[in-house]
Amino acid sequence: MNASPQIGPATTPLSEERERELLKDAITHLYQKESSYELTAYAFNPPNHDIAELKPAILFLHGGLWDVSMPTQFAPHCLHFASRGMVALTVEYRVNAKHGTSPLDAFVDAQMAMIWIRHNHAGLGIDPNRIIVAGAASGAHMALSLAMQPDIMDIDGYNARPQGIIALSALVNTTRKGMESDRFGDVKTAAKKSPSTNVRKKLPPSLFIHGKADTIVPYDHITKITKALKRKKNHCELVDFEGANHSFFNFNVSAKHFEIVLNSMDAFVSDLGYIEPVDYV
Repeated sequence: MNASPQIGPATTPLSEERERELLKDAITHLYQKESSYELTAYAFNPPNHDIAELKPAILFLHGGLWDVSMPTQFAPHCLHFASRGMVALTVEYRVNAKHGTSPLDAFVDAQMAMIWIRHNHAGLGIDPNRIIVAGAASGAHMALSLAMQPDIMDIDGYNARPQGIIALSALVNTTRKGMESDRFGDVKTAAKKSPSTNVRKKLPPSLFIHGKADTIVPYDHITKITKALKRKKNHCELVDFEGANHSFFNFNVSAKHFEIVLNSMDAFVSDLGYIEPVDYV
C-alpha cells in the first residue's frame, strides 16, 4: 500500500461491469483508488433513508480464501439488514486471482473500507460509533483481525476498529498448526496475523456461526477460540449447526440454514441495541 492512500469520495456512478442482479438495489461507491486498482463498496440503505438520521451499519467481507472476488456473496444478507433499518455494505478487496496479492494486502483494504465509512459517515447516513463487521472464512479472519490486531490503521483520526463482529465459517488459526499459513509469506507473519494468537481482554462482542461438519475450517478451531475469548471475559456467542459444511449459511446453498443464520445474526445485532428485536417464534 502507498504511504498516502486515497480515500475515495462518497459516491461514484455504477459501472456497467458491476451491474449484477444481486447488487441492483445498491448504491455504488469508490472507497479506494490507487494507480493499479480501484475498489468498490455497495451500500444498501434502509427504506426512505434520511441521511441526516445516522443509522447503525454492518460491513460484510466475503470469503474465498483471498483468491477470488465475490462481493455478491452477502447481498441477500445486506438486503435483510437494510430492511431492518441499518446501512448494509458489501465491498470488494484485492484478491490473488485478480491482483496477485496476499492476505496482508486484503487486510489493508478491509481497514481502508472501515476508515472510508467513518470518514464519509455523514454523507452515508451512518453512525460511526455503531458499526459491525461480518465476514465469511477469510473475510471473517479479516473481520476478527480488525477487532483483535494490536496495530490497526488510524488516518486523520478515523480508525478501523468495529463495535461488533460476526464470523461465519471463520478461518481463525493461521499458525503453523492451523491452516493457510503459507499465504502470508512466512510462518512468523502468519502466526502474528492469526486471530487465535491475538485473544485478549476488552474485545468487541462477537458472534461465531459454524457448521460442525465443516471440511475446510475444523469446528474445533472455533470452539478453542470462543473458549479463549470467554476466559478473557469477552462477550462471545457460538451458534453451531449439526451436519452443516462450510458454505451452509449462503442463500443459494440452504434456504432453511440461511433463514436461521439471519435470525441469529439479527438477534445478536438487536442485543447490541442497534435494531429493534423481533420475535421469531
